[in-house]
Amino acid sequence: MSKQLETKRSSRKAKSPFEKLRIGGSSAYRLYALMAFYARERKPLFDEKVSQVFCEVIPEVCKTYNYELIAFRLTKEQVHLLIGFKPVDALADVVSNIKRSTSHRIFEAVPELEARIGRRNFWAEGYLVETMGYEQIEPFLRQWERRYKNDSSLVRILYDIEIPISPKAWARAMEILLPVERMVVKMLYGLEGETPKKPEEVAEILSLKPEDVEQIRKDTVERVRAFLRQQRHERTQGGKAHG
Repeated sequence: MSKQLETKRSSRKAKSPFEKLRIGGSSAYRLYALMAFYARERKPLFDEKVSQVFCEVIPEVCKTYNYELIAFRLTKEQVHLLIGFKPVDALADVVSNIKRSTSHRIFEAVPELEARIGRRNFWAEGYLVETMGYEQIEPFLRQWERRYKNDSSLVRILYDIEIPISPKAWARAMEILLPVERMVVKMLYGLEGETPKKPEEVAEILSLKPEDVEQIRKDTVERVRAFLRQQRHERTQGGKAHG
């Protein structure tokens, strides 16, 4: 990559978090892949307990191998993963590392599973992998959200969960929130300039249980992130229409 081209690209603000080049040593890259694989013998092994364990361990496994976990979708017998990877990562090795590590963690957490499937091997052989361009990712994630909103599969979008929601973004999102949701997040995050309160303090003020406050916070943050993603998409599409 020429220095002039690199300077030109870095001076323009990326419209999507996936457009931004990842830097590693002397390399710059944007590499994304969608992968899918089945549970052993395509059995419906993802019951509530196994699904919960998988949801907990897959971010940790990807972090261990420095894969960028963007989103995943679970059905009763299959998992779909959308990840970012490095040029040195062979996709066959990425799949193997994820399958091996998650299988070990699942059996550790659910030891009775071995008796159900006859051996200590959670995943079926084989996989599907398809690379994706950065412009495809956000439309693809919106398609997932729309298509599987009311079915039995579980969709988790994770790429932005570690990015704090700014006060300005919270202000834009207040219109979609219920009154109790507004009160909870304003107090927990100090959005009106006051010191942020602990869940126990918010619970006492609103006559709720601390666990109810935490659930409201969790659900509200998830909905606000979806709202902000949609806003970003609309701005991007508007920019293309006028470009």
